[in-house]
Amino acid sequence: MKMSHAVEQSLVVLVMLALQKDDLPVKSYLLSDRLEVSESYLKKTMRKLVVAGIVQAIASKEGGFRLARPISKITLLDVYQAIEGIGSFIHSTQLADRIFLSQQSNKRIEDVQQALEVATNDVLTVFNEAEQDFKNRLQNYTIAKLLGHINVDGFDKIDWRQVHFTVN
Repeated sequence: MKMSHAVEQSLVVLVMLALQKDDLPVKSYLLSDRLEVSESYLKKTMRKLVVAGIVQAIASKEGGFRLARPISKITLLDVYQAIEGIGSFIHSTQLADRIFLSQQSNKRIEDVQQALEVATNDVLTVFNEAEQDFKNRLQNYTIAKLLGHINVDGFDKIDWRQVHFTVN
């Protein structure tokens, strides 16, 4: 399984927004500068988070992005599915059928086909169970838990709109 960089970037953006002083919206160019990604790329990612109801886009002079719901209600699964989609990442191309069935004589093809079907079902079951375990773990981990590693009450909120960054 391969996850896009946008998932990690989204998590960082959500933490930034969670730590934003007074819940003020943060403009995309400030987020993209801090993440060192193009603004157009970040806007595409942010759009996915907006559609998923994770962040809210505020269209005004002082607008930008802010969290759409409490951090205790945003799970890693929400973020993963917003970016990667809700479908399964398990897909069989039936490669084994094409390779092994083409090599058999007509009288053996039924035996081979049956054995391939059982083996393919076994493998797909293992992968599907692993995918479900993965998604269950993501479902049980919230942004609040992630931020639990920081003493948020003792942590001064940051106004990302006022922070000036230097690129090394």
